[in-house]
Amino acid sequence: MRISRFYLPERYVSGSSLELSKEQAHYALTVLRLKDGHQIEVFDGKGHFASAVIQHTSRRSANVVLEEVQTAVNESPLKTVLLQGISKGDRMDYSIQKAVELGVGSIQPLFTERVDVKLQGDKLEKRRAQWQSIAINACEQSGRAFVPEILPLISLEEYLANNTVEFGIVCDPYAEHTIASLPPPNLDRPVTILVGPEGGLSEKEVMKAEQNGFSTVRLGPRILRTETAGPAMLTIAQALWGDF
Repeated sequence: MRISRFYLPERYVSGSSLELSKEQAHYALTVLRLKDGHQIEVFDGKGHFASAVIQHTSRRSANVVLEEVQTAVNESPLKTVLLQGISKGDRMDYSIQKAVELGVGSIQPLFTERVDVKLQGDKLEKRRAQWQSIAINACEQSGRAFVPEILPLISLEEYLANNTVEFGIVCDPYAEHTIASLPPPNLDRPVTILVGPEGGLSEKEVMKAEQNGFSTVRLGPRILRTETAGPAMLTIAQALWGDF
């Protein structure tokens, strides 16, 4: 039987009691109908998890009592960063959800030349918080105890100006090489994967990425949608150098 998992970013000590949020308590008691003493699992988002039991405190609230606290061993030895051009609608949600399931370490949403999403001021942080919630939900589903951070939204130009990339790959359907043709990365350093939005990256952006440590790669003879390309590249990288 599948055990329900909840994200509780607290300090874990065996035998301690932690309170579920109002939303979590509603989900546990009303949606899942978990009884008092029901076995669940909680994780702190930093790589620790614990078996626990539900403890009803009222009709609408509940605590969890921690049992054995453990360190997760299901994180990939391959460190990855996904630079994802911001896409419309639920395409970005899909990219984030699948990237987390595939073991990504962090996700950097990017404004690029062809991004057609208008976000300013408070809307930037609101959207980032929404994507972070999707990442948490994907961890709950996939069994991860480490929650990848959704980094503050910036432009591709800003990212390249302020970050050193030792091993980067950029998705380009017209590239000569595939990911499999690249030399293996140093597992002590992250693999940085750059994917454009709808319409892809401009030639200028691809050239700028190459000047900053990225290698252009193609994903076979077919052009993939933006929400497919990121997860596909992560899957290939995991199969070549990770834990697939």
